[in-house]
Amino acid sequence: MTRFESATEVRALPGGGRYAADLDPGYLIGTAMNGGYLMAVMQRAALSEASHPHPVSSSYHFLRPAGAGPAEVEAVPVKSGRTVDTVRVTLLQGGRPLVTGHVAAAELEPDGEPAHEAAPPDLPPPDRCRAYDPRRGKAGADGFPGRVDQFYTESTWRRLRGEDPEPVPELDGHLRLSERDGGAPADPALFLPMAVDALPPVVTVFDSWRWAPTVELTWHMRALPAPGPLAFRATCLAAGGGWFDENVELWDVKGRLVAQSRQMARNGR
Repeated sequence: MTRFESATEVRALPGGGRYAADLDPGYLIGTAMNGGYLMAVMQRAALSEASHPHPVSSSYHFLRPAGAGPAEVEAVPVKSGRTVDTVRVTLLQGGRPLVTGHVAAAELEPDGEPAHEAAPPDLPPPDRCRAYDPRRGKAGADGFPGRVDQFYTESTWRRLRGEDPEPVPELDGHLRLSERDGGAPADPALFLPMAVDALPPVVTVFDSWRWAPTVELTWHMRALPAPGPLAFRATCLAAGGGWFDENVELWDVKGRLVAQSRQMARNGR
């Protein structure tokens, strides 16, 4: 079992629809758990209550920050259908709800060919990109940056380092679960909710690393990813008044779009 599989494991509790989890401090961003990691934990509980295996559409509201340690997940089926199940899921600590959402589960064809698909970005391979994360100096190799390997293109590297005089809110590169922790899990869907929320906030290009808590995030699984790193592109359509949106697309090594997300987040110090 990889570290990520172990860190996202949930255990069924008596009574049905309730699961225990132990949130791993390795996925902290400062003093709060990474939102993508929390979505992965909640997804495992939700899919345990569904008859279909793939989280094709998920939406989460983040109410309060979560800390490391014991937590509980409530997963309640609200629709069971021939092609789609929907499960309402809530993460709690100390009896207080921290994240709530809905997961729609279906079954994707392993080798399905899309009728239409946007072309992936033309990116250099990971070994020709920069391994970088602005949080590394604060968290160290044992913190969140050590859990996810991230490789940035040269243009993204310059933006994140404040070397672009007129930066645009766009990040490009590749990411994967740390090979030191065992790499990718057996279930290809498990990493995707964290992957869409693993990057520095896209507005970091305008200033240094800043506090940017997610308020709501919706993501879609579009295909089963092939083994290997995922190419990413993160963009922002508007930022101002203390708010910004962040849009992430992920492609696998075969050039297939495997996930896409949009979140609304606060932008502050």
